[in-house]
Amino acid sequence: MGVGFLHGYLPQGISRDYILRPTKIRVLVTDESLFPRNIQEQLENDLRIKFEVTVTRDWNSILAKVIASPSQDIVLLPSYWANTMNQQKLLTVSAENELSIKIAPDFLAPVITNRSLYFYPLFWMKTGFKTANKASFEDFLKDKKATTLFLLNDEDLLLNHFQIWQEKGWLGLVQQKKILTLPLDRLVSNENQDGAKELPLNESNPDLTIQDDLSALLVWGAAIPQASDKKDLALEVLVAMTANSLQEENLLKTPFNSTLQGLTSATLPPQRRATHIRELKLKGTILLGTKNLEATKKLRDDFNLIL
Repeated sequence: MGVGFLHGYLPQGISRDYILRPTKIRVLVTDESLFPRNIQEQLENDLRIKFEVTVTRDWNSILAKVIASPSQDIVLLPSYWANTMNQQKLLTVSAENELSIKIAPDFLAPVITNRSLYFYPLFWMKTGFKTANKASFEDFLKDKKATTLFLLNDEDLLLNHFQIWQEKGWLGLVQQKKILTLPLDRLVSNENQDGAKELPLNESNPDLTIQDDLSALLVWGAAIPQASDKKDLALEVLVAMTANSLQEENLLKTPFNSTLQGLTSATLPPQRRATHIRELKLKGTILLGTKNLEATKKLRDDFNLIL
């Protein structure tokens, strides 16, 4: 009776804050940069939900959490990982909706099948290498005083790099360097200038060595697993994540550029917008289509690189 009285007297406060328990959404993230804590808190407050976030890059662990019933509700991951999952029929295929309208056509074409989406591109990045004194990458390799090579800890990209360096005859020089692989957020924040670093090309790094066979185009986004029991709510979360106000406020706090066509605010540098990809020369750029499930093993066996 007391609850009923209070519910009538304070219908919003008592029912939403004290009686109803928040709905929990399970989110799996391959890189913490894709779903920072401030975004989580903002969405939790706006949508009145709670997030259970798991961060992992272990492929087998991810598959286990996607296949489980009920599975994760949202997976934030590289595009080529989603392509591999889709081939295994693990992702929900959604008809065109409000979210797809927000994505620039440049990023929709590769992931549309029969006017449906299984992967929602959110962020993109073209990489390059920052070397001391703006030296070329080859000059860096030949410089015995430059000791360390910092690389993005993406095993598929790493394998491509090493295979290309082997073809160029640079492998011996590369293996003389101390090689450190770092997550994207730590790679960007790392201030060590002794060596060369793989970084995103944007207004913070305008002078990177952007060279054929050295640069890569990477796209990250979201997918909703087929085994999720909250597909509609997961889609609602993704729509909220792509709101212009939220994206423009938070994008510059990340290393990413946006795939969303509506982000044209003057506060957002042109390099961070979806349309900027048209100005980049992508010939010779490393493009990853699907995940190489043997990448970690090949790096260990062929190049003695243990991740």
